[in-house]
Amino acid sequence: MAESVLGGGLLAAGWLLGWVGGDAGIGAGMGLLAYSGWHVRNVLRLAASLRGDGDPPESIGLWGELFERLYRARREATVTRRRLAQIVQRFEEASAALPDAAVALGEFGAIDWCNEAAQRLLGLRMPRDLGQRITNVVRDPIFARYLGGEGDRVAGVEFEAPQGDGLILHARLIDIGTHRRLLVVRDVTQARRLEQVRRDFVANASHELRTPLTVVYGFLETLATDADELPPRWRRPLELMTQQTLRMQRIVDDMLMLAQLESDGAHAESDINVPNLLQQIRNEAIALSGGRRHRVELEVDPRLWLRGNETELRSAFSNLVANAVQHTPDGTLITVRWQLRDGRPVLEVEDNGEGIAPEHLPRLSERFYRVDASRSRARGGTGLGLAIVKHALARHDAELLIRSQVGVGSAFSCVFPASAARRPALAVTNAASV
Repeated sequence: MAESVLGGGLLAAGWLLGWVGGDAGIGAGMGLLAYSGWHVRNVLRLAASLRGDGDPPESIGLWGELFERLYRARREATVTRRRLAQIVQRFEEASAALPDAAVALGEFGAIDWCNEAAQRLLGLRMPRDLGQRITNVVRDPIFARYLGGEGDRVAGVEFEAPQGDGLILHARLIDIGTHRRLLVVRDVTQARRLEQVRRDFVANASHELRTPLTVVYGFLETLATDADELPPRWRRPLELMTQQTLRMQRIVDDMLMLAQLESDGAHAESDINVPNLLQQIRNEAIALSGGRRHRVELEVDPRLWLRGNETELRSAFSNLVANAVQHTPDGTLITVRWQLRDGRPVLEVEDNGEGIAPEHLPRLSERFYRVDASRSRARGGTGLGLAIVKHALARHDAELLIRSQVGVGSAFSCVFPASAARRPALAVTNAASV
């Protein structure tokens, strides 16, 4: 409206001046030229305002409204910019205080940002390394394979610090958007050293306990052979001492096995005749059951062998079958299956016993964890069987899967990688479905 009034006024004034001068057309043209010049001036003022940071110019009509909106938008942008700057500053302060390294990775693993801990632990240098691929800076093959998708994304990976100062780092990737990931790295050196101290202590203590236990059991066994000559009141204490000494010996043996499995040393591998091994374990399970009349049946693929350490896997398999015998009611059917599933070798020990409540399943492989402690001790359990199974499988890149339903039964499955399967040309075995 204001522009129309202004334009009309300039045209009228120009026409009037032209009419007075004898040429109304020239006057009207001069008025139109003046009106166009006013618009050009406003355009130039707008351009100058956009280039600078000062206050926008004042005008009337649409130009005045445009300048006012520009002023409000600039003021809001300034407030937003300051707020974002404060947020970024607080984020940088918080990230700098984190003990763990954090690295934001873009497409192809390019470094977009990192905190101070990442510079300290991974040797990154800012801003020099911005845009570089993380694998070009952290040159560790284990870390590179994990970044490429190998291994368990959730569990993460451990590797030596690239600085070469003996630190052990644990890295984990977290997806934060399309082609964007957050790499979180933690220094676990102290924790691993403490674990090694614990393992050494357990191994040394177990070795030291074995000798006195053997001596004590030897004397108890000697006394037991002449139990008829002992006073009646000593017979029951002698029986209990013998039982508890045997239990302590089993605990020591299991602790030594765990210490061996937890060691970082490589183990000897060979092609294992698993069907024959399971037949032996079945015979041992029947002897362990004794008068409790457990039925142990085998369903095996006689031509499926496995690449691995026979001592460790025998311990794992026999622990699973022995657990089924010890912790299920008399007369329970125990089925041991050995077969390929989806191309992977799987050993499954299934029973139709009482089953296990869901809240216990995540903790079954913990050391000394028992669903029913009193019943487990009464039947000679050490509480280390499933821990041994878990560690033995981990050394073979296998996993332990447990499913159970109260009142129906339980199934424990050892799932091995497909590469561990073997198919000998001549597989002679005495194992058959029983």
